[in-house]
Formats: sequence, structure tokens, C-alpha cells
Amino acid sequence: MMRTRSFRRGLPAILAVTGLLVSTGALGETIDCVTVSSLPATISSQGIYCLTDNLATSQTSGNAITITANNVTLDLNGWKVGGQAAGTSTTAIGIYSTGNNVTIRNGIVRGFYQGLVLTGRGAFVHGLLVDKNTYTGIRTTGDGASIENNQIVDIGGATTATDVDAIGIFVAGTGSLVNNNTVSGLTATGAGFEWAINFGTAATYSTARNNIVSDAARPSGGGTSVGIRVGGTAGITMLNNSSANFDFGYAYANSATGLYARNTATDCTTAFGGTGTAGGTSNFSN
Repeated sequence: MMRTRSFRRGLPAILAVTGLLVSTGALGETIDCVTVSSLPATISSQGIYCLTDNLATSQTSGNAITITANNVTLDLNGWKVGGQAAGTSTTAIGIYSTGNNVTIRNGIVRGFYQGLVLTGRGAFVHGLLVDKNTYTGIRTTGDGASIENNQIVDIGGATTATDVDAIGIFVAGTGSLVNNNTVSGLTATGAGFEWAINFGTAATYSTARNNIVSDAARPSGGGTSVGIRVGGTAGITMLNNSSANFDFGYAYANSATGLYARNTATDCTTAFGGTGTAGGTSNFSN
């Protein structure tokens, strides 16, 4: 008999029928799903998939879970996809997707070089704990991505090169939303940079709102730390975010443009700065 549980409360499910897991449906759990039971795994058909136990791998490259189909939901059901056994020199990715309209939710992705990399349109990443990944927590490159209600913790420490950045969330698709996430504990390698949330040059007309970002220790090797960074990107909106203990709390860099309002910066060397041009009101710093 298979067992699943809610990420938030650990509620059990008690039915498994013909290869499909039937859960209680409480707290947004899936109703029917095809079980992913070992790593590495590839999902090549649309549908709803889930975990029923913690899964781990020691692979040092490639992807623990690869999604090549469109219209896939992967519900981790509170369980973990883990790669810590590979060590800090790993280049493996926890969950990698090329499909459009892919949803990843409700569980833990831990101990990879990059926790999640989703390249298709309409990616939705929701309700995850993404921790102890050595380079990037969550990366989306397709248009219309939504990254919401996640906790990204203890990112960085890769030994794959002399200088490696530590990035909590990286977005590189037009019209994306980064909402209500917590990012903390970034540790760059060497002269690498620390960016809690970074919008790449292709992430035009995207929004960061209601996020809480902090950096316990700034880079010691010469890199710069930024709470929310906009790099050469047009039309980025930042609303109601909180940034603490960075070199720059918020930075519109490299001629980026956008709008900001009601953001706070605490114990940042430069609260609001950069070389870009942005308009707005009602930001607060100590």
C-alpha cells in the first residue's frame, strides 16, 4: 500500500489503485497521479505525477528528474528529491523541464548544483522548500513563469570553479511573476556574486512582489550581493518586497527600467541603486 502526505501537515493517503495514487485531496494535494519511484526519471507524457517517498541520487551530472512533455504537474506530496550525496562539485540538476505549462509543487528539492531549471512557457513553481543547492535554487527561462510561495535557503558553496555565484531565484522570461517567496542564506564561491532574486535581460515586463530576501553574510571574495537585481531588463515592477543585509537592497542595473513602490531595505550599504532608470515612490530604508 502506498502512502502520501501533505507538505504542510503530513496528512496520510490510504488508497493506491492500478498504478495511480488516490489521495485525500486535502490542502491542494493531487487526486490521481502516476508515481515517480526512482531516480533518474524521465516524464515524457502529459499528466499528473507524484512522489510517494523521499528519493535520492548520488549522480554528479545530468538531471534527477527530466520533464520533456507539455502539460505536466509534478506534486512532490511533501517528499524530497535529494542530491547531496554527490557533494559540492556536482553539476546535476534536481528537476529539469523543457515542456510548456509544467507545474512543480509541494515538497523539497535539496543538494543539487541547480535545484530546478524550467525552460518552457507557463512554468509554475509553488510551495517548495529548495535548499542546499550549490549554485541556483530556481531558474525559469520561458515566458509567463510564476514562482510563488517558496522557501529558498542555503544556496551556494559550489566547488565546480574558482568563482561561482549564489542565486536564489533567476528569471529570464517575459511576463513572469515572482511572488511571496523567502530567500535567505547565500554563499558565493571565491569572487562570485550573491543575488537573492535576479531578473535576466530577457525577463521584460515581469514583477517581484511580497518577497522577503536576506543574506546572513555578504561575499568575502570581492563579489557584490544584491537582494533583488534587474539586469538590463525593461519594465520590471518591484512592489512590497523586504531586503536585508546586502550591498544593494535593490538594483536596476545596466540601463534597466521599471517601477518600484513600498519596498523596504534594512542594513543594506546602498538601499536602492544601480545604473538603470526606474520611477516610483514610498520605498523605506533604515
